[in-house]
Amino acid sequence: MEIELADQHVFVLDERLTVDEIRQRAMDRRSGAFGSGLGNLLQRPKADDIELVASQRRLEPFWHVACQARYVYDRSRDYTIPASSPEVRQVTVHGEEYTINAAAGAFVLPTVEHCREEFGAELFVDGVSGAPAPDAAAIVTGPRQEVEDLSGLGGEDTIVLAPEQRASFVVRQLLGTMMKPVQADRIIEESMTLQNIDLYYRPWWAFEFHWKPKDKKAVVELDAVTGQMRPGQALAARVTKMINRDALFDIGADTVGLLVPGGSIAVKVARLAIDQSHRTSS
Repeated sequence: MEIELADQHVFVLDERLTVDEIRQRAMDRRSGAFGSGLGNLLQRPKADDIELVASQRRLEPFWHVACQARYVYDRSRDYTIPASSPEVRQVTVHGEEYTINAAAGAFVLPTVEHCREEFGAELFVDGVSGAPAPDAAAIVTGPRQEVEDLSGLGGEDTIVLAPEQRASFVVRQLLGTMMKPVQADRIIEESMTLQNIDLYYRPWWAFEFHWKPKDKKAVVELDAVTGQMRPGQALAARVTKMINRDALFDIGADTVGLLVPGGSIAVKVARLAIDQSHRTSS
């Protein structure tokens, strides 16, 4: 098995809504942030009784990994070929004579099948929970900016959530779906190309509202890429831990063998080797 690793990237998706548009959408939904249902409908707060007390921009991570597999192999198979009519007793194929089985009305032709299978798959996985990110495929093709230095992602108004899941976790899931046993007498090529090992950061805005007469607080969260809203829990605490790029992209020649048990594995990591040499020389 030969596995070729892709270059590894970190992207931040561009916000498609302005800050004013996002804030206005949150203000329009502030009354609904304090619950729904008949009971809450009867006690629905007036918009004038709700004030915006805090806002927060967050960058939330998800992974995109994609792989192409290629299997090329030969295998022996016997083909049963029917005779053209009942009176046929033997046939000659390329100088070889074959006897017709009277009961079956056919003869058996030994062959070697030359096979090739090519297929691909991809995964989008939430970087914190490890759960599937169902709408990520629709947004990764949009405007984005590549980030080399992860320490520059955050700022005074931005919270960067550190991924709990590393690249190896997602790659292991994907390779598990791509590995397949082949019935072959001779394997000519057995390879996988990891075309994408990318970490994306998706911008969200959270707005905390205070219902003054009831002294209750609620949070509205809006996706700055799609504009979708979700129930908010609480504003995230500022993260002080630095995000280490090498720790996140923990895929290399010495680790792929652990992800794909069994067999002999050759890993092409030319790009990773170049990156490592640059770090060593700098």
